[in-house]
Amino acid sequence: MNLIGSLLLFLGLSLSSLYLFPSGGPQVTDFVLIGFAGVMLVMSLGDERLKVSPFALCWGLMVLWVVLVCLGWTLVMETTSFFRPALFFLFNFLVGMALLRFLGVYGERSKVIIRNGVSIALLVSGSMTLAQLALGVNRTTGSFNNPNQLAYFSLCGVVVLLMLDDFHPRMRLLGLAGLASGVLGILAASSLAAMGGGVMVLIGWAMANARQVKYFARLLLLFPLLVGGVVVANINSDGQVLRNLEARMDRAPSKMDSVYEERKFDRLTNFPAYAILGAGEAERGRFAPYGGHEIHSSFVNMLFAYGLPGLVLFLLTIAIVLRRAPFYVWAGVAGPLIYSTTHNGLRSTLFWMVLVIGWHLYREGSIVASRQRLIPDPP
Repeated sequence: MNLIGSLLLFLGLSLSSLYLFPSGGPQVTDFVLIGFAGVMLVMSLGDERLKVSPFALCWGLMVLWVVLVCLGWTLVMETTSFFRPALFFLFNFLVGMALLRFLGVYGERSKVIIRNGVSIALLVSGSMTLAQLALGVNRTTGSFNNPNQLAYFSLCGVVVLLMLDDFHPRMRLLGLAGLASGVLGILAASSLAAMGGGVMVLIGWAMANARQVKYFARLLLLFPLLVGGVVVANINSDGQVLRNLEARMDRAPSKMDSVYEERKFDRLTNFPAYAILGAGEAERGRFAPYGGHEIHSSFVNMLFAYGLPGLVLFLLTIAIVLRRAPFYVWAGVAGPLIYSTTHNGLRSTLFWMVLVIGWHLYREGSIVASRQRLIPDPP
């Protein structure tokens, strides 16, 4: 059973960047990960050592509130369309709880499996990104269905890899290749929000490595390698990476001017009453002429779709994860959160894995404390 769970998690993570079906529906990785969650659930039966953590409790209450809002609007509107968004929250919660138990039971071995699986997923998307750049594609999608999915997955994947090594990347070929692929995915997708988040992750990386000489030396060695990989990709694509970045930068002023309407923030200001208990995420025809697409912001969407209770529980879940974490972890997690201000990233399983791993590693300041114990006291 232990081997089956490990294999399913590794396979699910390795396939997590491969989109074979339309967006909004299940992908191959989802079926594998739900199998992993089922295995971990069976292993948990009868385990008297299980405890409900504040993180799991707050996250669970958020998911429960989402389900209640969807159930309420299902009864009012007499349609089941509200439950489709709720399934994403339920799925990610189940996989997240399974991952949390896996981390607690298998310790360092679990970190190796996660690190290798995420690195392979980044390499899969990175290799397809390189192929698309060589063909002169303006905004690459990698192995995803659109550039924003590539950018967000790459950003979250980089944070996961850094967090697993406490932001001190080790000299492992697979891990370094995964990091380089993640950086390439962020730049090649030409997502301004992802690049802004990437800057925060870089700041966190620098903060963590600048305190001790050996880590700073490693930083000085790794940074040129990562940048060099991107430069090589740019040369091999006849400068397509640089052209994509220049084109997106040129559009930045106009995108900022239209962000309010383009991201559907005007729906909240024109229907503020729904921010109290939530409007759900379906039947957007109710909000004409401000209906249409979904709200492109995790925070604004939580407020409008699931009201103040939903937003407060979401923010509290993040706060619980970061409460005892060092500042460089705050900066790293801020990367995906910055992206989420103008994109709805709540459906991404890898984002919730960032929070799960952050809670497991930093809930009692355990990584920092263990590292300080290894540093000899001054004479």
